[in-house]
Amino acid sequence: MSPNPAPSLLDRLRRGEAARDLGFLVVLLAAAAWIAVPALSGDGTTLAGTQTAAVVVAVAVAAAGLNLLSGHARLISLGQGAFFAIGAYVSAYLSVDSALHPLVAIVVALVVTAAFGGLLALCTMRLRGPAFAMVTLVVAILTERVLAEWAPLGRLSGYPNTLDHGSGLMPPIEIFGTSLEPPLFAGTEATVVVAILVVAVVALVGYRNVARSPWGRSLHAIGTSEHLAAHLGVNVFGRKVAVMALASTYGALGGVFYAQVFAHLQPESFTMLLSITMILAVILGGAGTVAGPLVGAVIIVLLQRTDVLTPLVDLQRQVSDTWYLSTPGLIGVLLVLTLAFLPQGIVGGLGELAHRLPGRAAPAAAPAAAPQAAAASATASSPAPDGDDVLLAVRGVSKSFGGIKAVQAAELVVRRGTIHAVIGPNGAGKTTVANLVTGVYGIDSGEITFDGRRIDGRRTHAIVRAGVARTFQTPLLFTHASATENVLAGFPDTGRLPLVRAWLKDPGQYRRTRELQDRAAALLELVGLGGDGHVEAGSLPYGKQRALEIARALASDPRLLILDEPAAGLNTAETAELGRLMLTLRAQGLAMVVVEHHMDLVTQVSDEVTCMESGAVLAHGTAAEVLAEPAVVEAYLGVEMEETA
Repeated sequence: MSPNPAPSLLDRLRRGEAARDLGFLVVLLAAAAWIAVPALSGDGTTLAGTQTAAVVVAVAVAAAGLNLLSGHARLISLGQGAFFAIGAYVSAYLSVDSALHPLVAIVVALVVTAAFGGLLALCTMRLRGPAFAMVTLVVAILTERVLAEWAPLGRLSGYPNTLDHGSGLMPPIEIFGTSLEPPLFAGTEATVVVAILVVAVVALVGYRNVARSPWGRSLHAIGTSEHLAAHLGVNVFGRKVAVMALASTYGALGGVFYAQVFAHLQPESFTMLLSITMILAVILGGAGTVAGPLVGAVIIVLLQRTDVLTPLVDLQRQVSDTWYLSTPGLIGVLLVLTLAFLPQGIVGGLGELAHRLPGRAAPAAAPAAAPQAAAASATASSPAPDGDDVLLAVRGVSKSFGGIKAVQAAELVVRRGTIHAVIGPNGAGKTTVANLVTGVYGIDSGEITFDGRRIDGRRTHAIVRAGVARTFQTPLLFTHASATENVLAGFPDTGRLPLVRAWLKDPGQYRRTRELQDRAAALLELVGLGGDGHVEAGSLPYGKQRALEIARALASDPRLLILDEPAAGLNTAETAELGRLMLTLRAQGLAMVVVEHHMDLVTQVSDEVTCMESGAVLAHGTAAEVLAEPAVVEAYLGVEMEETA
């Protein structure tokens, strides 16, 4: 076995998870201190800068929530500005007109916004792509109109206003007799900014915890393929509702910050431009990266609220006072250039550059051999368990798609610790049976039991959690993630870790992370990828991608593994290695269903074989018995072969 290549500097830095978390916290605290010092000085010359910095913080928090929704789960939302506005107005209204303590009003505003976001998700989460984006756009437009037209919120006069409330400013929050003053007047210490910074640091640490946790991996899985996410044990619908509610809460928290900084709300501050600003922050900084939306928010808000671009505007006006790009136009050009030259955003682009720096480990020249000791004593002629040891039973199952009968009264029995091959010509219904077992499709008739319990009618993630895992005809991988990260996504934590634990990241999570990393390394070693843990999945040869998908499926510790054409595209050596791996797994007690066309592999590893044609079972028995059936030869191998035999 060749020695593992030395990890690059980036790989070594990634190992110290606690150190990375501490580093992120130190950066946030340093930035907070840089903002807080002038805010507490009471110097009138720093008021504008303090307000701009506070807006950066508010937009950064809202953009962080949007990144979980749109950057990780890839549910593009154009309505984050609406949640920002709801948080601001609800907290202001409850503290001014309902006489609630401002802190209580803020908590209620966050809960209300989260509930609204969750309800919106319940109604729209079956939508994806442009359809979902359009719904959120409509929400943003309707929110803007409500703020401008609803009398209790002051309409265009803003909220609060002197006509209805005798004052145009919200009363400051008081805690233990101390007023948290906003940065509005010279000579006043803007203590509310310090409070905002404390809450923002906590919120952003929680955001990072979620993004880098198994919960965050589940969002990445949803963004890659909902089909894949479900087969990783993720309740896709529930997780999408949860991330929508979480993103809405972060948006509302940003709005609360804004309301406390300016103590007055104007509807023109919450137009569609606000939602666009947040999505631009995510894209510019790097969608799906942790720091991306924070970097993007700093750049976008500073460009909008300072005179950085004014010289460029003036230069254009010297050429033509009629045709020139204003500040928003120049920001648009900046975004286009970023997408053209850094399609992964600033942070994503820098990360990609770091991967290509000298010292980046090269893939091992040859994969580590899978353990074969256990396979040596395991042969295809191993006796099958008794009939009472049935693990999976497909009884009289039928499935039609319109007028096409894909599966007709199919029968399939898989015993514990055996390999059951399913063969047949293309279109025979083999993969459809696999999809029926894993809950991708519902059955029309019959029943499917696993370990004595019916699983037909259950959703895919529930079946996976019961102990069924699978691979696919074409490998479904996180192509831009490392092999290790792909395997980590297969562990049950991806679908089962509660959001609260992910957000808080208790000390047990550090121990669990180390444990999972060790187990992921062991699984990679098992499938022959021991030296490729750091390599991006998309850079692996096709045969290794198939092995990686098996390792990820094994991470869920299944009792039944369904392999859908695992030898497709493999060369002779890779197919032989696959066979040895399957025998090793069988010797360890794992049952397998193998949908396969490679007859040599089927003959080598299978205990039982079922042949299908046109959705029906044609024959069942050992490989030798099935391949000797005249009907099988005619339907699957061809009449000519029968005649020449």
